[in-house]
Amino acid sequence: MKKILICAALLSCLIYGCKQSKKESQAGVYKLDKQTVSGGKRDTTYERTQIKIYTDHHFIYAGTAPDSSVGFGVGSYRTDTGHRIIERSVYSSASLDSIRTFNLVITPTDTGYIQIIPALRVVKGVKYKLTEVYTRLPTTDSTVLDGLWKLDKTFWLKGTDTLKQNETQYKVFWRGHFMFIHRYPADQAATKFKNGFGYGSFSLKSDTLSEEDEMSSHSQLLHRKFAIAITFNGNDEYSQVIHDSKTGEVTTEIYRRIK
Repeated sequence: MKKILICAALLSCLIYGCKQSKKESQAGVYKLDKQTVSGGKRDTTYERTQIKIYTDHHFIYAGTAPDSSVGFGVGSYRTDTGHRIIERSVYSSASLDSIRTFNLVITPTDTGYIQIIPALRVVKGVKYKLTEVYTRLPTTDSTVLDGLWKLDKTFWLKGTDTLKQNETQYKVFWRGHFMFIHRYPADQAATKFKNGFGYGSFSLKSDTLSEEDEMSSHSQLLHRKFAIAITFNGNDEYSQVIHDSKTGEVTTEIYRRIK
């Protein structure tokens, strides 16, 4: 009898232990509703259009302010205890490739979640807190493209001229949504750079990737649909060729998966 009770107690501990250590997935696509910075005995709400995507292991966000400035970030994340998330940013519009770590407090809601960074920054001894409210967007089935990719090479063909572009670009696909962020040369000498992004819906059928940009810092891409020829080289590399019928330009991009 004593052995039976001990076994039952051990089994109970295992069951409840598993339940306590189970961590909810943050994976999904979210639209920013409200952004507030608190500090110095005042709250300031900023107008910002922004989308944030969490895959199983990575995150990416991008958006614009009323002055048309572009802000973005990409990196990896892991869930911690008590609805906490630790994000490790590997590239952003503010810090470029300087790695930064943020500790987020996440509160799930019926329609999405509330995100708080308790110590966003400290200025002259004053601690500032960032609070963001997000709404979850509907998603579809997953595809072999789902995940985070980094642009390896880009070739741009116009007429008989072929140019190799020098830019840093990341792209995420996740359950029917895609987003790319990039920093690209604003002049031929590559002495000045600009930040940009695009977000929208996609589908993949055979060797054709269909994309429609729903939000972008590039006005020429907004609400346009693209049928893109795509070729896989294993599971962790693919190339895509975009023919722009309006400009006659052909762009070839090669991406590598980030694990």
